[in-house]
Amino acid sequence: MRKLLGEPVHINSLQFRRFRAFRDETTLQLAPLTIVIGQNGGGKSVLTRLPLLLSGGLDSQAEAPLDLDAGGIRHAVKFEDLIFQRSSQPFVLGAEIEADGRYRFATTLRYITEKYVLGIEEFSLFKNDELLLHLQAADPIDITTAAGTFLLDGSWVGDTRQAKAHFTGLFPATLIGLEQVSKNLNSVRAHFETSFSAPSYIGPFRTELVALGRIPRQGVSGLGAKGQHALDILGDNRLRGDGRLTGLVEEWFETAMAGNRLQLMVNGDNPRLLVHDSLRAIDVDISETGAGFAQVLPIAVQAYAKQLGLIKSPLIIVEQPELHLHPAVHGNVMDLLIATVLQDPDKTRCICETHSEQMITRVRRRIAEGRIPRECVKIASVWHRSCEDDDPEPIRMISFDEYGNPDSWPIGVFEEAFDDLVQLREAGQRLVTEGSKKDEPIA
Repeated sequence: MRKLLGEPVHINSLQFRRFRAFRDETTLQLAPLTIVIGQNGGGKSVLTRLPLLLSGGLDSQAEAPLDLDAGGIRHAVKFEDLIFQRSSQPFVLGAEIEADGRYRFATTLRYITEKYVLGIEEFSLFKNDELLLHLQAADPIDITTAAGTFLLDGSWVGDTRQAKAHFTGLFPATLIGLEQVSKNLNSVRAHFETSFSAPSYIGPFRTELVALGRIPRQGVSGLGAKGQHALDILGDNRLRGDGRLTGLVEEWFETAMAGNRLQLMVNGDNPRLLVHDSLRAIDVDISETGAGFAQVLPIAVQAYAKQLGLIKSPLIIVEQPELHLHPAVHGNVMDLLIATVLQDPDKTRCICETHSEQMITRVRRRIAEGRIPRECVKIASVWHRSCEDDDPEPIRMISFDEYGNPDSWPIGVFEEAFDDLVQLREAGQRLVTEGSKKDEPIA
């Protein structure tokens, strides 16, 4: 990938309007570690997976503005599903990166139902809030053509003019007759492409592991959206690599999973993952253990592969890493994510969507202990309300002080246990009161 701008390069934020459940212009800021929380059905997964969708549109080889299967997952069944209330209105996607300044783009897309075509009607590019380039389709027909006519303005072109523009994905690739502007565009686009390159994504439904039954694939680095290639990666690292990744994953299981040691055994060229059953004092195949072991394995592989540089992408994403895990382990998983981010916080962006109170508590503790700078962590609270009378905010970015205290908190989140204890106490008091009345003497 070309390195044409300054260092470091990382994603600052994602922007969108009339996208899925978000009608108004909305910004999701990204810290080195961004934790997404909120009620079910609010759009957490939409936000968590948005970098995958953008990655497909920022690929210099993109064949369409967006790929509904970008990153190996299905973002929508049809393009209308991406639009707020599935209307015929345009919707906007964009992002901001840091690269010798703040570069921000916004692309306005419209789905033409009569032609089943997703087209681009407007594009803007800024640096430090200065408009570098703005394109507006001269005529509705230009939205659906391979090289439509656009009205251009901005500091790169000076006076408003017209030019034919050919888009590749979300970016204009060629402006006919404006070679220098086209060159500038591709230079900036290269860093957007790098920032969003091949995100390492693990979804909430991980594959159940079984014995591989064959030689591990050679040179595999992608885990797959369901973590289905975790055993391939470990086997390849043990058979053909230096074994460091496999060793780190084995050590983490022993310390983080209550002494349940993990061991990769290789018989010939066929690897097999064994977990030590402390109750029976025997080693069993990971497929014969509880679901939690298989579910957390891809997350451990992802984290250590990123730390060792085997995953090249600056962006790692994991949804609900706590699934099928005992609450005592949740904090250990968060520690693993924290350690991964701290390897290179200037470039790494980790997005974690979770329902785990223990994971939030662990990150607050690590901030208070000085183990991670508070600036490295933000919580994105989806449809946030701080009190009952508040109108919900689409996204509230929650920051922490040096003691790990959040500057805001949504009502109803992680309050269930406290509410149940209050109700339990009140129920007990009612029983005591009713019992005492029964013991009162009859007048």
